[in-house]
Amino acid sequence: MCFRPADASGGDGMNKCPECGKTIQMMAGVTLKKCPFCKCDFTPYINGEKPLPGAGAPAAPAAPGAPKAPGAPKPPTA
Repeated sequence: MCFRPADASGGDGMNKCPECGKTIQMMAGVTLKKCPFCKCDFTPYINGEKPLPGAGAPAAPAAPGAPKAPGAPKPPTA
């Protein structure tokens, strides 16, 4: 008999609770409706009624600055 973890592929389902942040292992592709740790209801998150924490759009990158002036020339060394 061999031991196999629940799912190491990551899959399509959620793998972290949006409320408590604990990792939840999915078994055979079954999507859970409640967190086994904090009993949070996943239904509003699955239906899109509540946004997932940290799922907001990333901020726009800053505009590049002007190039700096070149440094003064160095005197030759003998």
